[in-house]
Amino acid sequence: MKRLLLIWLLLVAPWFVHAQEAKATLPGVLEHWSYNKGTGELTLRGWVLGGKDGKSPPTIKLAVAESQFQAQEIPWEKRPDVSSDNPLTGGQIGLGFRWTVSLSKDLPGGVYPIKLDAIYGDEKPAALLSASTPMIVVEKVRGRHWWVLGIVLVALACIQFSKPSRGQRLGKWLQERRAYLVIAGLWAALVAIGVTGSSIGLLIHSPYGQSMLDAKGSDAKLFSLRSIRADEWSVLMPNVLAQIHHEPPFPVVNSNIGPNGQNMGVIGMTGAPVKQWAALARPATWGYFFLPMRQALSWQWQMPFWGGLLSIWFLLNLLRPDRKGLNFGLAFAFCVAPYAAAWSNWPLYAAMFPALAFVLSFKIMKIESPWKTALMGAILGWLLACWALVLYPPWIIIGGSFLLLLAVGWGFDQRSELRWGWAQLLGIFAALAVASALLGSWWLDTRDAVALMQATEYPGKRGSMPGGDLAWWWHLRGYSNADTVVRSPGPETNQSEISSYFILPILMVALCAVHLMRSTKYRWSVAACAAFMVCYWIFSFSGFPIWLAKYSLWGNMPTARIDLGMGLAFSVLMALVAGGAVATVDKDGNGKSVSIFQKWLIPGVVAISSAGLIAWTLMRIPKDFTPSGSWVYTLAMTLSGAAICWWIMRRRMAAGVAMLVIVNLLATLAFNPVTKAPKDVILADGNLQFLKDPHDENKRLRTLALNGDGVGPLMLAGMGYPVENGVLYYPHKEFWEKMGLPESKWPIVNRYQHLGFYVDETVNVGEGYTVSAPAVDYIRVLVNPKDFDFNKTGADRVVVLADEAGGLNLNSSLIWLGASRRFHWFAVKGSPAE
Repeated sequence: MKRLLLIWLLLVAPWFVHAQEAKATLPGVLEHWSYNKGTGELTLRGWVLGGKDGKSPPTIKLAVAESQFQAQEIPWEKRPDVSSDNPLTGGQIGLGFRWTVSLSKDLPGGVYPIKLDAIYGDEKPAALLSASTPMIVVEKVRGRHWWVLGIVLVALACIQFSKPSRGQRLGKWLQERRAYLVIAGLWAALVAIGVTGSSIGLLIHSPYGQSMLDAKGSDAKLFSLRSIRADEWSVLMPNVLAQIHHEPPFPVVNSNIGPNGQNMGVIGMTGAPVKQWAALARPATWGYFFLPMRQALSWQWQMPFWGGLLSIWFLLNLLRPDRKGLNFGLAFAFCVAPYAAAWSNWPLYAAMFPALAFVLSFKIMKIESPWKTALMGAILGWLLACWALVLYPPWIIIGGSFLLLLAVGWGFDQRSELRWGWAQLLGIFAALAVASALLGSWWLDTRDAVALMQATEYPGKRGSMPGGDLAWWWHLRGYSNADTVVRSPGPETNQSEISSYFILPILMVALCAVHLMRSTKYRWSVAACAAFMVCYWIFSFSGFPIWLAKYSLWGNMPTARIDLGMGLAFSVLMALVAGGAVATVDKDGNGKSVSIFQKWLIPGVVAISSAGLIAWTLMRIPKDFTPSGSWVYTLAMTLSGAAICWWIMRRRMAAGVAMLVIVNLLATLAFNPVTKAPKDVILADGNLQFLKDPHDENKRLRTLALNGDGVGPLMLAGMGYPVENGVLYYPHKEFWEKMGLPESKWPIVNRYQHLGFYVDETVNVGEGYTVSAPAVDYIRVLVNPKDFDFNKTGADRVVVLADEAGGLNLNSSLIWLGASRRFHWFAVKGSPAE
């Protein structure tokens, strides 16, 4: 372990430069920490730099559990292993310490990060490193866990003792009525009101947003805004606004984003509105072309959920037309799963197009009329183009793989009803023609940007990932949803990453085995589900050979991003085996006797073993992922899973699905806010005067935004004003050449990036700036406020929040223009608009 720690420190040490007498590599290391719950004492052990003589130790500052402590006199210990010869000390002597701090004996249950800094004289505090995230985990039964258990117990009792006739009446109504019209009506009503689940309010009320943006219209909401969904509210939404406010609106290349403009066709998921033929294949953006902004924002948010619900329902109805009521419950359970809600319903958007394409494909295979097949083929081609333009390979590939296997199985099951003639060929030709036209149009507009993205370090180098790196507890992390998705999870993950489906693998295997042994109906389709499950688990836990990962395209999928496939497989399998071989009566549907073994023992074994798996998983998930678990919560999820398995194995499918819906809603009902979208978002008063060219009032000046990450400058682009930095889907090599970036550092910036410029006085005078990639999709440029030549950026203006502008007024390449709200504005000397 110590050897691994040393290797790790040697790898990260170059990032840290803090020393008192010599240029050392890092200030010290926190090696061990422990918390005594009984006494409330926290004990910390490690070492710090003590100067060349070992007599100049720093002051140590601790921040934990909303409290701060400072120790100036500690009994320092000599550490021969971190002497002046150690490469980690930069020629100084390392001093060991053991520090005990008294905290509260009654800390609430949860996780408390530990931050330990060394302070050398007047220098800035330097964080001590550690091999893992330092934290205190306090396990206590939280009040919400009792609420979860109570809701589960009430739901179990209500479902168990409810009259089957109620569910049958609902199922009959769904079977006989055109319920999809009701769903479409609800969808239309929500759009008309302007209801959205976006957390765009966080963008508007952020420090940059308050100075940059003014929003019109009420923003009343029911639930909390979700900062974790930043890729939706802080990246996608500003890009949408940038398209609306561009002159002219909806360009293919938005000239306001980045030094050379950004091709907007590469933005995936629900996308940004672009005035091109390919926009026909991005239905989530249609509202921006003909609706007011509020309704257009609502349309983009609502489409994945309601469209996904209808699509999955249609898919299941094709497979089991006799079970439309149950199919609706399964589709609803799929759409309210935490994996959908915690990713802004984007997985539903990725699933709706292939699901509808599956339905339409088999409809075409049963029609004799060439004109009908041609029309349906054209719609099929449109759906395929829509699916491709989601532009997120993991969800496209995993969903397509499952539905391709299912299509083979379903084709064998329905082979006597399928037609192969000229009508079908005409439908296929129409589909290929429409898909080729739409995707060809997109490709002609976007191919150069795609080439740049393919050449990046990230995400361009994906493609040969063999899998095999998934932990079994991560695969089953959905059991923690009602706790971790509702509240903050541990420091090693977040609410989106930890979300998943409530997967019951033992139930799925048992249903496949029992059905394949005792029933011939839908046999090939169930076998296809089983085959997909086997492939999924092999890829996740063992991995594919590189050649297979490459040619199957599965090498483009990180194993932590493929839950969508298992969620689809679970829903389809439930629909296919509904009313299957395990019965609650003496004889099954084929008139065969059902033994006690089949009637009671198999369901009992599946339920008990699934309960054990759930409990074992929740107890084994590392606490830095799920720090607030408790026996009460574990009991609630164990009872839920056992009941679902028991009811489904006993042919009470509706009861099992109802319980699954409740378990999902415990995590997702209040996850996304229910709020009104803004009527409009405009540039805040006071900023316009600094963005006008004094020589040409119609010219909009290009700005470099400091200390705002990539999101701050993107807000300005969202208002229709050009920026140098922002969130860029591909790098701009000319920009970095102008910045004087060495060719050896090109891999650092060659990626999808949040390009942030930050003022940092510690940057060496003469160098002017440093560049790093602290995360796979972040580029951090630190500039010396007094020395950096801002002409290198090509910007006309520089803007920064007032309290972060220190030293810029002394920079010889800048002229202070004035202040607006919380902003300070500067002109760049030598620019045409000086």
